[in-house]
Amino acid sequence: MILVTGATGNIGGPLVQMLLASRQDVRVLTRDRARVRTSGVEIVVGDLEQPATLGPALAGVDRAFFVFHAGAQLAERAAEFAQAARAAGVRHVVAVSSGTIEMNPLPLIGRWHLALEEAFARLATTFLRPDNFASNALRWAPFIKQGSMVFAPYADGQSTPIDPHDIAAVAHVALTTAGHDGKTYTLSGPAVMTTREQVGVIAAELGREIKVVDAAPDQARAGMMKSGMSEQMATAILELLNRTPRPTTTVRDVTGVEPRSFAAWVHDHRAAFV
Repeated sequence: MILVTGATGNIGGPLVQMLLASRQDVRVLTRDRARVRTSGVEIVVGDLEQPATLGPALAGVDRAFFVFHAGAQLAERAAEFAQAARAAGVRHVVAVSSGTIEMNPLPLIGRWHLALEEAFARLATTFLRPDNFASNALRWAPFIKQGSMVFAPYADGQSTPIDPHDIAAVAHVALTTAGHDGKTYTLSGPAVMTTREQVGVIAAELGREIKVVDAAPDQARAGMMKSGMSEQMATAILELLNRTPRPTTTVRDVTGVEPRSFAAWVHDHRAAFV
């Protein structure tokens, strides 16, 4: 039995479908049973923020997928899950970490994820360290739908945007084949792209011009906080926007399939921008 957390999310959703397609027994942990619309899975109502619900969710599970949003609580949630998994006899966990761990100096988001990895030290764990999710481009969607302008700090800052589907594909292989215990996989999309280039891809998909305006970091922080983001998280994100990443071949090496392009992700999610 494989337990999937975050089963209605960008990674967990595709992962559940892949596991079912490979005829695995799948259990999903969810706070709201109604949100799970996939047939063929066992549903357990629980919450990573309520440790008492983890024991029943993990009973009889031998493999598990762990994902939790970045933030100051990440290490605590990971430690609670790891403790419950050990008690339940789980033999292998695949956990979503972050490529920010490999940045120097180590940014705040990197420190949060390093603590996550330390929490799983006593379990056989495969860590996935993805770069910028392609789906993070959805934060521009409200501005693109309202007009033809995106405000972005460090518009020429670089990342290697990765489709969450590719993260799920690596997780699927790690959960269903041997030889991945104790491995750490740094994951990226196929190309280094600036924010300006990503917006350009969206513009090409929509067939109209979208202007990118450089925003001062303080303006960007204020905008993120206005949208409901905490000041700590806004500051942590700004730390990541001025760097020079390198693509990896890990998605292809693990899955045998080339990672999907940012343009392919945009095409699939075109409706979000119109």
